[in-house]
Amino acid sequence: MHIADGNALFNMLQQYSGSIGTAAMSVIIAIAGSPYQRQSKQVVMGSQAAFIVLFVFTLLIFACVLRLIKRDKQGLVKN
Repeated sequence: MHIADGNALFNMLQQYSGSIGTAAMSVIIAIAGSPYQRQSKQVVMGSQAAFIVLFVFTLLIFACVLRLIKRDKQGLVKN
């Protein structure tokens, strides 16, 4: 595999993950805002829900990274 092939693959994966993330956030905004009558209230409440989901997801990733760092320092990861 050449460097250009790897670069093209990486760019493709970035585009796919960006589009999937955007679609997921728009679905969360639509579902969380659906019980409200006014459109402005729907967008506000849906956006707050999407922000909370992203915040929790970020905390989970951060906790996993810290766990891997701690595990590596304890010598549990073998080369």
